[in-house]
Amino acid sequence: NLTQSGNLAIPTECPVCGGATRINNDNGIETLYCTNDACPAKAIKLFTHFVSRNAMNIDGLSEATLEKFLECGFIKELHDLYKIEQYKDEIVALEGFGQKSYDNMIASIDASRTTSLSRVLYGLGILNIGSATAKLICKHFNDDIDAILSAPVEEFVEIDKIGDVIAEGIVNYLHDETNIKNIRALLAELTIEKTVVSDVQDLAGK
Repeated sequence: NLTQSGNLAIPTECPVCGGATRINNDNGIETLYCTNDACPAKAIKLFTHFVSRNAMNIDGLSEATLEKFLECGFIKELHDLYKIEQYKDEIVALEGFGQKSYDNMIASIDASRTTSLSRVLYGLGILNIGSATAKLICKHFNDDIDAILSAPVEEFVEIDKIGDVIAEGIVNYLHDETNIKNIRALLAELTIEKTVVSDVQDLAGK
């Protein structure tokens, strides 16, 4: 094999924090990820995911900007984005930012305060919860966050495309006290609109 493809050693440690790595298999797609929850690189990726279009859809927060905010200590948990105004003077003074960029960012953050629970759930970056799965979960539990946070593995397995292993991972995340605290703090900053889901009828052959 001239290209030596397939011969690359799989890292056992994260190159950023040195934490142990693990391979996750999602429907046949293998992904290598760091298991250290305090990994700085994971924090940047989580915030970048959280502000993305299918999640909270917040403009003006590039990965570079979020990295700078994390380095400066302006944000640590996701809900800190909604308290970012306390650092207005420091942010406006950042190189390449300025008042106009700040104003646009705040307007976008405020616009994201009214959203759906499925966007929030997807934005949390829980392993194996994509946008479509987040919608299925919220539909199953009728947008009841208390029911979602307390549901056992068996109830998640009832949802289409969620098996035992995935359900166990979801429940482990949602039953963690720190995660629950952060989810509650985030939801306290938001207005959740109920999702109206109409069942699509199968019109094939009609």
